[in-house]
Amino acid sequence: MATPIAASDLTWLLMDRPNNLMHVHGLLIFERLPDWELLRNAILDRIVTKYRVLSQIPVHRDGHWEWHDDLQFRLSRHVRRVYLDDSSEDALREYLSAQFAVPFDRAHPLWDMQLISGPPGDVGGGAMLTRFHHGLGDGIRLVQLLLGTCDPAEGATPRTVGRTGNDHGPLGTVLHVTERSMKDTLDLVLHAGGAAAQLGRKVVATLNPLELPHHFETVVDLARHPVKVIDAVTSFASEDNEMSNSWREIGRLLLADKADTHAWSGHPGLDKGVVWIEGISLAEVKLAAKHLGGTVNDTLMSAVSLAMTDYLAGRGVTDVEDLGWLMPVSLRPVDGSLPSTLGNHFALVLFPMPIGISDPAELVGEIHQRTNRLKHSAEPVLAFGMQRVIAESPGAVAKRITDFFSSKSVGQLTNVPGPSAQLRMVGAPVRTVLGWVPTSGDQPIGVCLFTYNGTVSIGVAVDIRMIPDPMSITELIGTHIDRLVASANPSPTDS
Repeated sequence: MATPIAASDLTWLLMDRPNNLMHVHGLLIFERLPDWELLRNAILDRIVTKYRVLSQIPVHRDGHWEWHDDLQFRLSRHVRRVYLDDSSEDALREYLSAQFAVPFDRAHPLWDMQLISGPPGDVGGGAMLTRFHHGLGDGIRLVQLLLGTCDPAEGATPRTVGRTGNDHGPLGTVLHVTERSMKDTLDLVLHAGGAAAQLGRKVVATLNPLELPHHFETVVDLARHPVKVIDAVTSFASEDNEMSNSWREIGRLLLADKADTHAWSGHPGLDKGVVWIEGISLAEVKLAAKHLGGTVNDTLMSAVSLAMTDYLAGRGVTDVEDLGWLMPVSLRPVDGSLPSTLGNHFALVLFPMPIGISDPAELVGEIHQRTNRLKHSAEPVLAFGMQRVIAESPGAVAKRITDFFSSKSVGQLTNVPGPSAQLRMVGAPVRTVLGWVPTSGDQPIGVCLFTYNGTVSIGVAVDIRMIPDPMSITELIGTHIDRLVASANPSPTDS
């Protein structure tokens, strides 16, 4: 029986390009290799038989897209055993990089799992690579699916994430929106005095002939970068002012410059580079976050900001103030349950990451403020609506819209809260869980921060033509995490 493909899923299903595939990748690294036959049976019993879409294919018929059963479905086509020449991390990294450029055969379901190890007889550990097309579901739900293949265990379910919201009902919603709008308007009025005073001081300053050249440059700069005007006008309102924040973030989404850093240019190629770091202590990151006055997410994103600042500076780029990233925001709460249809219930929002701030506390504070304003805005809902427009537009139009928004960012950045307890796969302990996010348009990089069992891992995937040295980025991120952690635990010689 055929089922219609939801517009929110179709957006990602049709966004594939040869040089940027819409695939969500995951990797489980084992302390010892699980039994192959037990693993195959577990995957079949725990996910394939539960989620019908894993045995279906997308079909375009009579102007509509539908999921149809794959009458030639075979588990062996989707669950495979892979032997590498050796069990080194370099060999694994090289193999994964090649897999990131391999498209799915659309005549069969759009996923696979591969148990990877060294040559037969190798007694070392191994890993399981998972590849799912984004059209099947969003990153959070695909992570849940991946974790669902593991043995049941207490603490294996990630904490609830996403927008919870309240169901106010029709009348309640009107009253809630009215009350919120009145409160936000009052907040803007109360802060307008400060804005007017500051503006007045700037006007008086321009009367000084000696200051005219400087202010002329400022006016020209604002004319070239209208986002700065939006930031200046809305910066006086409270961080949780939804009205002000919505104007701010939607303005950024529409008016932000193309993410051109001059450190890379052109279009992505087919070759990808996949790197990662693992084993970062989550407890130490939490201490650093507390010391710096932010959250774990603020602290990790600060490490990425510092790393990108150094990376760009190493290539002679020192005039970048913001680096746009697309960040996923779940529109439905994610808890222990997983809908049988999986699906995409998230929106990508534009996050302007500050670049060039060297003081850790200042950087964490700035990132916290920006994420807080983004959180208290209507941009996620608008972005979700735009994703639906893309899905329902003709191919050429959808491509132009996708390029317009993706060009404002260098890639996708996400933070995934994983299980707090160690997992096992048919008895084999899982040491590390890694994830990688897809990129679109001409974006050259994706970064996934993943917390699991008291540790943080970071997966980075890049386009090799545009960023030929991805390892340097992960090394910089790791270095800056160490420095942020050290700032919270100064050695006796530092005092």
